[in-house]
Amino acid sequence: MTRLLRPIGWLLAGWVALSNPPAIAATEAAQASRLRQAHVAGEFYPEAPGELRSLVAELLKRQPGTTQPAKPRVLIVPHAGYQYSGLIAANAYRQLQGRTYDGVVVVGFTHRSQFSGSSVDTREAYETPLGDIPVHQEAAAILRAFPGVGDVEAAHESEEHSLEVQLPFLQVALERFRLVPVLMGNTRLEDARQLAEALTQLSRLGDYLFVFSTDLSHYHGYDEANRIDEATINAILGETPQAVDRLFELGRLEACGRGPIVTSLLLAAKLGYPKRELLYHANSGDTWGPPTRVVGYAAIGMYDRRLGGGARLSQAAGRRLVQAARLALEMQLLPEKFKTRLVSLGLDGISGLDRRQGLFVTLRKHGQLRGCIGRIQSSEPLAKTLPVVARDAALRDPRFAPVTAEELPQLHVEVSVLTPPVKITNADEIVPGRDGVILEAGGHSGVFLPQVWDETGWTRVEFLRELASQKAGLSPDAWQQATLHTFQDQIFSE
Repeated sequence: MTRLLRPIGWLLAGWVALSNPPAIAATEAAQASRLRQAHVAGEFYPEAPGELRSLVAELLKRQPGTTQPAKPRVLIVPHAGYQYSGLIAANAYRQLQGRTYDGVVVVGFTHRSQFSGSSVDTREAYETPLGDIPVHQEAAAILRAFPGVGDVEAAHESEEHSLEVQLPFLQVALERFRLVPVLMGNTRLEDARQLAEALTQLSRLGDYLFVFSTDLSHYHGYDEANRIDEATINAILGETPQAVDRLFELGRLEACGRGPIVTSLLLAAKLGYPKRELLYHANSGDTWGPPTRVVGYAAIGMYDRRLGGGARLSQAAGRRLVQAARLALEMQLLPEKFKTRLVSLGLDGISGLDRRQGLFVTLRKHGQLRGCIGRIQSSEPLAKTLPVVARDAALRDPRFAPVTAEELPQLHVEVSVLTPPVKITNADEIVPGRDGVILEAGGHSGVFLPQVWDETGWTRVEFLRELASQKAGLSPDAWQQATLHTFQDQIFSE
């Protein structure tokens, strides 16, 4: 894990944080123009424009890390005073230099007050000593139209700093941009899901950068902080959002911005599992302050990755597969209905359904699994495999009694089309949430589809242990010596 090599007090000698900055009252002019004033200038970062710009530029320039060639889609950055976390945050923001975006969504959270859901500010602009940043009103309106996302004005009026301290870095790194300011009011998983869904829909309307604000562990000794922070960072880099949320709940991870972290991972899953990279990690014992009571910081970037497996099926072809699966079940369980007429499944001549790929059919009744059978690989085209697998899922899943005709109206049908399996040499190559896994050892084998990650909230190790024991009939730790293959799926459902 990358760490600072020496303290940075030399860099900040010209500016020391004020211990008791004067309160800044909103003026009538600011209210009239609907400007959100800078509340923590002079406390978390310099108030003088020239001093602030010079400090940020120096932090961005003096980085030991490298710049990633890909354009960032998501950043996770700390929000402490610049003398504490500025150098770590700069490792994220230097990735933006020379880039442009249609808008920048900054997701912070409230330290001192709580409210339900998330709040998008409705003001026209945000003030910093470097100038006013216009709020992207169209994007803000889109987000506020979603459940769980509103406008809690008091949250943005407060001296909350988790969002504000990101702005001068963005102003220097990007120069000009439109801001979408968001504050989360609590750490509920459902609120994170709702915000992630809203951000996903926004991402489909333009090229947006998503910045999520959090510090890591608080007020431990130096070595203990490093141990806790390493666990938290590794979870962010390598686990599903459901697993990360559960690990927070169990007290195994520590960060003040739990809500933004989980939201960022939910968004990443919806964006196609971008590659997560640790850009820098340190704590206040490395930067400014004693090593006896430190706060941890990390900069993490997420970048697009190219998925293997060839071309994806069209949505139209996927819908036909689902319709054909339903029809195949009706033909099997309601033969009298089709006794006097010939019925085609309607799969002939559909582009893509001549491919020889793996396919699973999953049946659920009132949200509960009722049957799931398929082929990891097939020598037959999808159009021919589909009706066989659909009937098997209903009648031959050994975990369940055969589906009856009376149950058909209550069933929900899902079809998963699989990419060809790829052998991996290390379990670290598995992307939790995205990859299904095939395990083979000693003549035994087992498979979990990708959706198992979301259904269980397992960590990577838990997933592999359960795959070995539940599906392959081996000892839980047999995965460490097993042959592993990964695949992805494309899911179509009613």
